[in-house]
Amino acid sequence: MASTVQRLFLSIGIQDASMFSLLILPIVLGITVAVYFQMGSSAKDPPTGNEDKDKASATKDDNPQKEQHDTPTDDSSIRKAASGTVWSIAVKLLSFLCTQVSFRLLGDNIAALGQAAIQLELLLTTVLFVSREGFRLSLTKTTAENDTWNVAWLSIPVSTAAALLAFVWHMQTETAQLDQDYQWGGILYCIGAWMEGLAEPAALHCLRQLQVATRVSAEGMASLFKTFATVMALQLAPQWPICCFGVAQVVYGTVYAAFMYRKTWFQLVLFDVSQGLDGTTCYMTLLFTVQGLFKHFLTEADRIVLSTLAGSYDQGIYAMASAYGGLAARFLLQPMEEVARLLWSRVSSSSTQNNNDNNNNYRRLLQQSYVVLVKLVLYIGLVFCCLATNYTSVLLNVLAGRKWGSIPEAATVLSAFCIYTAFMAWNGMTEAFVFGVASSGGDIGRLGVMHSVVGVIFAVIAPMFVSRFDTVGVVAANCVCMALRSLYSMVFAAKYFAQEQHNNGGGEENTTTTGKMFQTLVRQMSPHPVVLVCFAVSALGSHQSLQWLESHTEVPTGSKAWFLLAARHVILGGMCFVGICAVAFPLEKEFRQSIRQLLRAKQD
Repeated sequence: MASTVQRLFLSIGIQDASMFSLLILPIVLGITVAVYFQMGSSAKDPPTGNEDKDKASATKDDNPQKEQHDTPTDDSSIRKAASGTVWSIAVKLLSFLCTQVSFRLLGDNIAALGQAAIQLELLLTTVLFVSREGFRLSLTKTTAENDTWNVAWLSIPVSTAAALLAFVWHMQTETAQLDQDYQWGGILYCIGAWMEGLAEPAALHCLRQLQVATRVSAEGMASLFKTFATVMALQLAPQWPICCFGVAQVVYGTVYAAFMYRKTWFQLVLFDVSQGLDGTTCYMTLLFTVQGLFKHFLTEADRIVLSTLAGSYDQGIYAMASAYGGLAARFLLQPMEEVARLLWSRVSSSSTQNNNDNNNNYRRLLQQSYVVLVKLVLYIGLVFCCLATNYTSVLLNVLAGRKWGSIPEAATVLSAFCIYTAFMAWNGMTEAFVFGVASSGGDIGRLGVMHSVVGVIFAVIAPMFVSRFDTVGVVAANCVCMALRSLYSMVFAAKYFAQEQHNNGGGEENTTTTGKMFQTLVRQMSPHPVVLVCFAVSALGSHQSLQWLESHTEVPTGSKAWFLLAARHVILGGMCFVGICAVAFPLEKEFRQSIRQLLRAKQD
């Protein structure tokens, strides 16, 4: 029997026991998840309606006074929000830790990381986009289940066809024909995309019913399993790194689909043959898919450029830098942007529901909060630009290991990502204002047009930058595009404040033009010139310290002596940061007072 199984796997190209273990891993997990799904389904019978009435009646009889306190309380909402936040943070932290382990297990196999994280991820996202984008846009326009819901089930054959086409294209590539690891890794990515596409009817149901928590929980659970599967697979078969990432993607798709169907199975409306397919919805689905392809190519422009112009080694360097460089955006900047968007949305809506005097107060609060929050993220960006750029090699040695830390290109690209983080902070906060105060679809539409124009600019300049600066060129092109988007958002804000001032009785003599308002905003949100000089001096000093650290070539990287030298380098950076804060504290007194006023306004 064993020899028969061995001959079977040899016939399809599996000649390594570790490769066999990799393929068994998702199969075992799939069986486990299927049993879990079946147990959950049998334990949760579909509601009959009478049971709910009996339960409600019994509850009412047993607790006659509970009717007075039956409405949801603020405490319960707070607990749900807090638990969701804690869950999200825990998933991100565990994913980050597993990513560190994965980088260490990969060692110096950087090309494999590039092929998986750039080329195969591009293949995956393209399959998923074709499989679901059009369905999500067309089927969330209406909630009429009986008329259009049958179209949702078309997402399964569409995702199957897209995965098959991706499989055929992948097998025809030259790399897949020469590299068995890349070949099997691509096959696993196609299977993972197909598994994730199978869950699209359940995802569409959650979108139509606004069940955001279910979808977020499914994605979080699947991400958690994916990170663990990556580490396990790399432990089992380190000589098949691309396949390891492919196995993790299959695990993600399996867990995601099982979780989604387990939560929504008894709520789903199955395909009704008598209803047929709604022609209008099918046409709109196709139309949205075709229209969205341009947006998809713009979103994946960096991967497309790297896949076309850069080698696997450079792609791996970029993937590593992106994983570390996105930490600040995920953990720090994104929550700030969400809070700011909600704040501006509430203040702008309140200003339209009050008298003229209150409108002026809300307008001043809106402008003050805009200037203060943009200035805050600019300070954060300056810390990344001037200080963090000189500590990337130390960070890589500590987190990713000596092999990654000893690669000069990795530290250089990660330093470029630190500068890119500053541009992301600027763009994220200024665009959050646009989304927060936009009062018409035209405002969002013009922003979308601007994004498309910027995407075209990226497609033009990125190849030129890559040919001259290698992987750093992609980051530089992204910085240029982020700057253009930020400038557009600032012009929108200047126009908005100038118009609000005119509408609220500013008078012709007191009304400022958009150009003057733009100059006012730039002046108010810019850091103090003396503080900027301190940042420049700190950047120069920390850079000299980095060169001093790198000059000790006789000290082995990662040794005790090296860590002592690195500690001196880090202490100098800390002293520079403290010095900047000490200078900024008395000079930015108005800025500190504005932050305190915003915090008090938030509490009120």
